[in-house]
Amino acid sequence: MRVLHGMREVAGQAYYSVKGLRRQGCRADLILWDPSPFGYPVDKCLNIDFANKKKYPWYVIKLGCNFISSLFKYDVFHFHFGHSLLPFGIDLPVLKLFRKKIICEFHGDDVRNPQFIKKFYKYVDFEIYMGSQDAKVLKERRSKRVKYIMKYADHVVLHDDELVSHVKAEGLTAISVVPLRLDVNSITPCYPENTNEKRINIVHAPSGNGKGTKWFLEAMEKLSQKHNINLILIRNLPQQEAFKEYMKADIIFDQITVGTYGVFAIEAMAMGKPVITYISEDMKKKLPKDLPIVSATPDSLYGVLESLILDSELRNHLGKQGRQYACKYHDCGNNAAVLKAIYEGKENGLTGEAAFNQVVRKV
Repeated sequence: MRVLHGMREVAGQAYYSVKGLRRQGCRADLILWDPSPFGYPVDKCLNIDFANKKKYPWYVIKLGCNFISSLFKYDVFHFHFGHSLLPFGIDLPVLKLFRKKIICEFHGDDVRNPQFIKKFYKYVDFEIYMGSQDAKVLKERRSKRVKYIMKYADHVVLHDDELVSHVKAEGLTAISVVPLRLDVNSITPCYPENTNEKRINIVHAPSGNGKGTKWFLEAMEKLSQKHNINLILIRNLPQQEAFKEYMKADIIFDQITVGTYGVFAIEAMAMGKPVITYISEDMKKKLPKDLPIVSATPDSLYGVLESLILDSELRNHLGKQGRQYACKYHDCGNNAAVLKAIYEGKENGLTGEAAFNQVVRKV
């Protein structure tokens, strides 16, 4: 089985999927339009800058050559973030004509309906999330793109149940949850010291759509007046440099908006760090019961942070539980076995609960 992952990288999910598939005996490659800003390895990069219109004629040649070579080289095309080999998905009908298997994986803001966000995501700062975008226009654009993709996709992959409601109404394509992937064995854990006789490092990686950073910074300002703490903010660093900063952490704050956890939280757990992330009541029912993440809301964040600052034993214990959880549910090799089953037509749809149970059985 020859598998292509592309054409955009999202938090290493394409890279880790390819790495896991190779462990499963698949011939898998990662091809990107442009390099990942976080430095994930890639088998082939076309180095296309869509903002550079002067080079469009050259880009058309590069895209066309890659399309033709890929068409005859690969059996399965696994696309990320709503993109395919060619812009606007114009290659999808051709791939179907040649009876290629098309898998589309959505990751979050490539598919989230802004109206759902405003109605059901109660801690999202909607103004920050939308920026200068018009919610109605963005909803229509995303809906149109998802409908078009699902017209041709054999299977849609999501990383947990949080996104299911955003794509379920758009088509009848099979949908499967495949938990987020990480090469946990490449990360050596560094658990928080079981002592309060030191300055406590608290790490956060802000992003443009909020994450609840403003509430976190407000809580940190108040806590710094009472406790010996050090704030480390990580912005736009390559993965390996960012990892060095994460390793210094005694506590890692992820986000308090979406209601589930992402790659950053898994990386932190794999490093043996206690993680604070808002997990909604709905998602608590759908995620594994042994999830060790400490859930917080804007109202409870100050108290949650303070309890971890004061309790070194709890920090150490949660760090060890987090490492076990990441290894149990997010190893790229085990999770790629589920991807392989999807490619082979052995899975017709997996709920989050079934998917998490299945990757454990692959251990």
